[in-house]
Amino acid sequence: MTASPSDDRPRPASIRDVAEAAGVSITTVSHALNGKGRIAASTRERVRRAAKEIGYRPSASARSLAGGRTGLLALSVSSPTDLLLSLADVDYFMQLTNAATITALEAGYALVTLPVAKDESLLTRVNVDGAVIVDPVARDPSIAHLRERGVPVVTTGRELGSEERGWWVDNDHRASTRWALDHLEAQGAKRVALITGPPIVSYSADLIAAYTGWCAERGYEPLTETVTRSATEAGGYAAATRLFTRSPPPDAIYVGLDRLALGALLAAQARGLSVPGDVLLAACTDSAASRAADPPLTAVNLGPERIGHAAAEMLIDLVEGREPAEAHRVMPVELVVRDSTERMAARV
Repeated sequence: MTASPSDDRPRPASIRDVAEAAGVSITTVSHALNGKGRIAASTRERVRRAAKEIGYRPSASARSLAGGRTGLLALSVSSPTDLLLSLADVDYFMQLTNAATITALEAGYALVTLPVAKDESLLTRVNVDGAVIVDPVARDPSIAHLRERGVPVVTTGRELGSEERGWWVDNDHRASTRWALDHLEAQGAKRVALITGPPIVSYSADLIAAYTGWCAERGYEPLTETVTRSATEAGGYAAATRLFTRSPPPDAIYVGLDRLALGALLAAQARGLSVPGDVLLAACTDSAASRAADPPLTAVNLGPERIGHAAAEMLIDLVEGREPAEAHRVMPVELVVRDSTERMAARV
């Protein structure tokens, strides 16, 4: 009999193949891959290595049924209801979400992104195995509800007032802010202003604390504008316009979000100010729009892909009953210098 094309296809690796490769029982393989049972760490690692080497991929649906799980993870931005922001508003969030989604899929999970919750119980209505909450607002009730239900939660950014508890992935925003401010000063700035959101999330609180401390050390007057309604170009435009009406106006501005920075750039141009000739401009987050601006904006690359991957990886460990290697992970950053702060070069 002639074999059909489908007969020539390689058979996918099975759990029995993993057991044979690792020299253990099928039950041990099941427990090792699902984080169950009292198995020696060396055995668990041997099983995982064998599974990876032979290309075994467990069925997400079978694994979920066996572990009483749904196979779904959630990701949402924690935000006050009066601050206009969504996942699609900032390039940073999209990069973070894509990385978290890929990491979840590779581990056999589906990741669902939920809109910024106007109703604090929205997350509790979805039956998920775990949740990543981006930039948690202090005392976010949805996080408390999830924890009360026994749902593992990982945050990107810290819960203010609860930094030592929980599981989180973050950047050192205080260090990166001082790094950016030192760069502005090195370019000749003496009157540096800050535009950011209210200090109800950790990164804004860190930016404000680092900025005010930096100014105090140098005897500079702090010039801060807080955007409370619209974390968009419109909000940045309005905040920068207020700064430019001060006497004297700032000669440099550090901005907490890329879209706010783009609005500040428009405000400077509307007043006939040259960037970087009259005012330097840098942002705390990077994006495609920042790179395409005229002039391109100096920005801190926070590595959102690394953050999304690390947060999803940490959450999956918790869901599967493994304790992550670290409860708190601080990810590296990079200051990317572009034309918007190259005043010295502009004068050559």
